[in-house]
Amino acid sequence: MSHLAGSVFRLGAALEHTDLVARLLDVYVVRPSASVPAGHARTASLLRSVVGASDARDADPAATLDALALDRHEPASIAHAVAVARDAARRAREVVSTELWDCLDVTRSRMPRKVGGDRAHDFLGWAKERSALAVGVVDGDASRDDVWAFFTLGRSLSRVRTTSALLSSGLLDPSSPEAWSDALRGCGAAEAFRRGAHHDVDPSEAAAFLLLDTHSPRTVAFLAHRAVDGLERVTAACVADEVAAFRRAVAALDAVAPQEVLAGLRAVTTRLADAGKAVDAALEARVFSVASAVS
Repeated sequence: MSHLAGSVFRLGAALEHTDLVARLLDVYVVRPSASVPAGHARTASLLRSVVGASDARDADPAATLDALALDRHEPASIAHAVAVARDAARRAREVVSTELWDCLDVTRSRMPRKVGGDRAHDFLGWAKERSALAVGVVDGDASRDDVWAFFTLGRSLSRVRTTSALLSSGLLDPSSPEAWSDALRGCGAAEAFRRGAHHDVDPSEAAAFLLLDTHSPRTVAFLAHRAVDGLERVTAACVADEVAAFRRAVAALDAVAPQEVLAGLRAVTTRLADAGKAVDAALEARVFSVASAVS
């Protein structure tokens, strides 16, 4: 393990976090559907908890938008994730392409300090586009070596944790088609779901797709298996227990029958979110921080 591993892992995780937070803010705060209580403090609190904000107490939605979009001191915010991505790229400059560095540097320099309420949707769209552009640069020019493996692992763990946290949270009423429509949009999977001949959002079909589909890159099963593949490639012995627990959580997901997915939804997603968080913490504490200190 070198100091590059942690930097590249954090870069992938930060880019994925940027996209997810932008989508979730847009769906649950900026442009909520009829199923989301407009201006409701509990919705804002639940959203903060899902994305891992430092303060998940009830808060005004406008304050939540400011905190999760622009607060550079909030670890769960878009602004903080953009700064982390740029800093990680700087630390891994020897393996990061010039095109990627320029993309991240420009994104960081153009991050606004304040966004008016009428421009929030445009800003969140811009954040999603900048994240997608950076990921696309890596997809297009990175060798499929250990650098790629750590970058992809960071992305996969970040998204599987947050998606699982969303599906196990109070933001989702498992019996509500409207709530599933919001969850699909918040995860960026709504169009993929509808392209599969799903014209209406049936809770059972939506749950089976978002949890168990192995072909769409926004689904829990796809992300979880990609994370397992990455962990098998780069895992250190010092995190073996956490990785084994994550594999067991993925095995429990695989054991869920499509017709029973709603009944087992909360249990399996809570387990996955917790296991992914434990792997992330173990990597930071026992692999990346040690490597950084040595370097």
